[in-house]
Amino acid sequence: MKRFIPLIADTLLAALCAFILFFTLVRYYHGAAAGLAAGICGGLAAGGAAYVYISLKQKKNDSAAAAGAGAAKLCTHLALLDPREAERLFASCLKGAEQKNGRIEDEKNAYFLHFAPEPADMDDLLEAARADTDKNKNKIFVCCAATQKCTEFAECAGIEIAAAGKLYKMFEDAGALPQKYLGERARVKFFARVKARFSKRICLPAFWSGATLMFFSYFTYYPIYYIAAGALMLALCAAAAIFGKSRKG
Repeated sequence: MKRFIPLIADTLLAALCAFILFFTLVRYYHGAAAGLAAGICGGLAAGGAAYVYISLKQKKNDSAAAAGAGAAKLCTHLALLDPREAERLFASCLKGAEQKNGRIEDEKNAYFLHFAPEPADMDDLLEAARADTDKNKNKIFVCCAATQKCTEFAECAGIEIAAAGKLYKMFEDAGALPQKYLGERARVKFFARVKARFSKRICLPAFWSGATLMFFSYFTYYPIYYIAAGALMLALCAAAAIFGKSRKG
């Protein structure tokens, strides 16, 4: 619904604007009937084009958001793994990869891994900068994130940085994404969320809302709705007073 409502609203707005524009212009020169026909055609065309464009834009944004969330989960997973296990998992993304002198190499690249919760800094890049590798191979520093100074140092040292986004793409292309992530939060159930927010703080707002609705029920033609809503708010107030958590809790 969060995607559908804005999509329909924006589509209708674009169609309405086009309808008004075409109807007004054509009506001025050729009459109301021609203007109405032109407005309908223009509105449908503009609405259809807007619908397709906005749908594609939403899909692109959703895909980018999903990739960003997936990259964050993958980085947390790799940081929590035993370093040897993380190396093995990363190597599974590469063809013909082998561990060599504290790094992972394939035919074209030498990968230096640094999986940590904090962004990598210049000091973390020293091992890769000092390493003696085949001149035909590129040095790639693989990390979850890197500071600006680390990025600048990498450029000076001729080292490529593969951070969260590139790392996730490598795993995704190789079909090596973990089935279950370490550090992933369990989804909080609806009733657990309600219980967590159910505190004594809602007593006064619920009481005054319920009392106000009850008061206005004396002056309206349809008091039953006010009485029902007011009774619900007063019951909520009483339940919060009895079962709700205290302000400090």
